[in-house]
Amino acid sequence: MKKWIPWIGWTLLAVIVVAVIVNLIVAVSIPTSIMEATITKKFNFPSNQWVFQPPITDQSTDVVRPAPDDIYSLCVYDVSQHPLRVTSMTTQYWTISAFAMNTDNFFNLTSSQAKTNPVEVVFVSRGMTYQDPTGKAQVVTMPSDKGILMITMVIPNQDALPGILQTQKQTTAELVK
Repeated sequence: MKKWIPWIGWTLLAVIVVAVIVNLIVAVSIPTSIMEATITKKFNFPSNQWVFQPPITDQSTDVVRPAPDDIYSLCVYDVSQHPLRVTSMTTQYWTISAFAMNTDNFFNLTSSQAKTNPVEVVFVSRGMTYQDPTGKAQVVTMPSDKGILMITMVIPNQDALPGILQTQKQTTAELVK
């Protein structure tokens, strides 16, 4: 009977170690795979350029669970070679969010937090150094070289829509060389 006890203990330990390793691999690889598929298959936008979404309808599918009173601008970023400067006028209800390749939402800035209008944010790769010559831009170090930026503007009423669409189209993204 005592011969079985060490065998059961080692088997149980091996099963636990394998389960932990598989869980870690899945937990790390699945979010990155989801983001890669989203960027390459669903959006398939050019890097470092804003894509301005039209107002939400019942047919809208580019943004997960879109709010019908919001308008979205999306940018697939790639800061592997150069920093990316984003400039955007804020509206009363405005936010910019950044998502890393592991799907983490690591940066949010709202119109109430913005210190300037237009807002200037420079996104840089890890290990990159950048000094903003204007002193106006907020510099954000990205946890991954690629990911997604999203600006959301609330449409308080239909009369405000033309102005919000005009503000949306003034949003820029440019590589800083």
